[in-house]
Amino acid sequence: MATNGSRLPVEFLVAVAAGADAGSAAARMAAEQARALSDDRQYTRLLEALLTKPFRNEAPDWLLEAAVTNGLRKAESEPDYTVGTAIELVALALAHPECGDALRDDALRQCTAGQLGSLGTARRPPVLCRAVAAELRRRVPERPFITPTLLKEPTPAQLVLRTERLHDDVFNAAVSLLPDAPDDSERDNESSHAWWERFKQAFAAWETMWSGVLKRHPDRHSQLVVGAEGTDAHPVIMEQLLGSLPWMVEPGLLKRIALEDLDRFAQARLVARVCRVLQDGSSSEEARERFAADLASLGEEDREHIERYLEDGGGRRARWGVGAAVSWASRAAEGRWRLVLNPAEAKPSYGDPYTWLTPTGELAELGQHFADVAVQALHTWQPNDSLGISQAGDLRWVHTMLLHLPEVTPAVKKTVQSMIREARRGQARPRSYDYTAQEDHRQFTELIAAISRIVADPLPQTPATRRTALGDPEQVTPRALSAVTADVLDEYLDRHAGNDELIEKALLSFAHSGYGHNRSFPDVLARHTNPRQAVHTLTHELRSRLGGNPANREAWARHVLALPDCSNETVLAMPAWTALKTRGSHYDSIHPTVVALVVGTLGDDDHAWQRLADSPISSSGPNAWLRLGDILTAAVKGTAWPKPPATR
Repeated sequence: MATNGSRLPVEFLVAVAAGADAGSAAARMAAEQARALSDDRQYTRLLEALLTKPFRNEAPDWLLEAAVTNGLRKAESEPDYTVGTAIELVALALAHPECGDALRDDALRQCTAGQLGSLGTARRPPVLCRAVAAELRRRVPERPFITPTLLKEPTPAQLVLRTERLHDDVFNAAVSLLPDAPDDSERDNESSHAWWERFKQAFAAWETMWSGVLKRHPDRHSQLVVGAEGTDAHPVIMEQLLGSLPWMVEPGLLKRIALEDLDRFAQARLVARVCRVLQDGSSSEEARERFAADLASLGEEDREHIERYLEDGGGRRARWGVGAAVSWASRAAEGRWRLVLNPAEAKPSYGDPYTWLTPTGELAELGQHFADVAVQALHTWQPNDSLGISQAGDLRWVHTMLLHLPEVTPAVKKTVQSMIREARRGQARPRSYDYTAQEDHRQFTELIAAISRIVADPLPQTPATRRTALGDPEQVTPRALSAVTADVLDEYLDRHAGNDELIEKALLSFAHSGYGHNRSFPDVLARHTNPRQAVHTLTHELRSRLGGNPANREAWARHVLALPDCSNETVLAMPAWTALKTRGSHYDSIHPTVVALVVGTLGDDDHAWQRLADSPISSSGPNAWLRLGDILTAAVKGTAWPKPPATR
């Protein structure tokens, strides 16, 4: 059926055009038929077929104009983020060898910013991409200052950069036209507080803008870093790559950015040292003389920064300055270094963590570099009665340092122990009852405990084991040991080999963990110098050594009865109710060893069996600890029932 002036089906014309050679009769016929059409759902495909093959080198003006007009009209119904047939037709026409500048420029002016991005990708011909870049520069004659509004109402340059894999000309033009750093000039009748709030919000918007660009163009990271050198955007780009998107950054570039960031610690350390000298009573001139070589090596801006502390003498600025190195390490660990130091935390709101381009080993090396710098900050720390240590942020960097140091030296351990003493005093300070304060207090308490365990262990630990540090063997509890995996427990017992008391705590930990963590009770028991006696003693002293609820007693009994050489004496030392309830190999059966021992002891004595039935044993309370052997003896001999064993 003919449509819109054509006497042939448009589908047929599309097929003819797709196979026709240039200058052929079929091509001329298809073109004449296309000229007679005004619109059709297949019209766009026909125009594209004509320009793709028979008219790809030479095309009449009407065909190019029709392709542009139809493509732009159709593209109006296509969202900017899609790359549909319509915009492809426009690109085909505007990149055609016979497309004039006037037609190309006029068409680009009608495009949305999103369509400009689609027309300016790397696969488009250079002539079209240069025209797109020129149109972009026409639309943005002057870079605006960034404001939060520009995140909701972005400029054409921002919109174009939402398209991935842009042509170099288009990408470079768009980046050069992005909004500039926030306007830091004061406005009429603007208070300092209002100025700061406005600037802070604008700077946050600038960070968000750059984060979006970096996320959309990971193959351009190095180019953006180099291109921004010497501009206000450079530190923002560097911090976004290090702190917000490090998993996307090529390993060599990430290492370069990270090490350059650590180099900036030197100034904070110098501030702390200078201010410490001033606080200790030296004059400004004496301090200048003492640090003359350090000051001479600084650039003008950095030297002026130090001079502000020197001019203050031992005043308020110097009192704050003594903590400059610690503050630098703390902010870095919680901010821009957090993900590099804790790669597993780099993950979306839902789903698995991101896959890092940088190998795990190289991330560990960066962590060690950070830890080395943090140790330098640690050496500048001294107790501060006016500030103290009272928040999680005051300790998080210390914990991070300890996790990444190859070796925790005695000097580091000593200073950290002093910090923990300060933190415990801070822990006792009154706090607000709002959620934020209470959550910080919870994390603060956990950090104190975690750091204490690391520095309490008298033997060296590898960085990998410090994340689950258990502390001093004399202080560790069975409950704490129950929470770790088999690998962690084995490593801890290996480092403290020959410590029977620790092995006994590890054995008791099975009563808390039940069947968890795939740990082996016999393997831990085999470490003891006298395994058989250890099991018997622990069972006999279970109430004082373990305590706990029925589940703990039952778990202990299961592990002991599963031993191939479990003695009758050990079974008789078990809590009676627990022993009589412990299952055998089947869910509904009682352990045969217990049954055989009870039957063998009571024999055919009706009175003894009745006495057992009337005994005071129970599943809970003090009588839950009455030993099976004592109960059976009293039942057989008719003596007074025993008293429960002593508590701890």
